[in-house]
Amino acid sequence: MRSSAGVIILAIFLAYSCTSFCNGFTINSITPTAKKTHMIRWSKDENSKNGEDSKGDDQQQPINNLDIFGQPKDKKRRKFEDEGDIRGPDRIKSCIPYMLPLIDGDSFGRFIYERIPPLEALDYVLMRPFVDAFHAVPFLSILLFMVFAIGPQLLRDSLSREVRFNAQQAIFIDLTLLFPTLIGEAIAGEKVPRQLLEPSTNFVWIGYMSLVLYSVASCLRGKKPDQIPFISSAAEMSTGPF
Repeated sequence: MRSSAGVIILAIFLAYSCTSFCNGFTINSITPTAKKTHMIRWSKDENSKNGEDSKGDDQQQPINNLDIFGQPKDKKRRKFEDEGDIRGPDRIKSCIPYMLPLIDGDSFGRFIYERIPPLEALDYVLMRPFVDAFHAVPFLSILLFMVFAIGPQLLRDSLSREVRFNAQQAIFIDLTLLFPTLIGEAIAGEKVPRQLLEPSTNFVWIGYMSLVLYSVASCLRGKKPDQIPFISSAAEMSTGPF
């Protein structure tokens, strides 16, 4: 069941990625919010108003009252929004999509949990309810995958680009778990020595967990987690310019 669901997810995402790549850089993807962010108000030089300099009539001096986020510079900011590329509530919203790879990759940590009981207890409290609910409902994995992959793009006007970027990056991290999952299910009936199975499984868990922790920590700090090789570049292309 999980193997067929994984193949379906991969096929759906490949089709969606092709469509998103072709349409991501069209003029229609430029939202009013993006236009507002890049808008600069121009005013004529004060000397030209008084007629003191006739040459100044043809010159315009840019006056930019907006910051890089399209907000007034003199607007009083909340303490939570002081610094960073991701502002205010978007920091929490950007973390939510990373629940998908956390749930899908939880099984790869079984050997680590055996060797580190406190970590197993933490996983049981924080992740086990979500994992059990995730596997109890048929095709819930496909549904969540579609929600995080397509939902942010459909809500482009109401979600910031940073939130949509993190949703796409979480999807790509989740896709990296698809191939180890398929390999694990293919050898499920075989007798694989633990000396080979344990380090391989631990490697997958440590790898994807490092990516998720880096992304979540960066989002909470207000920094865009765009330093993951290949994955961040793919997420940028899938998100589009605005």
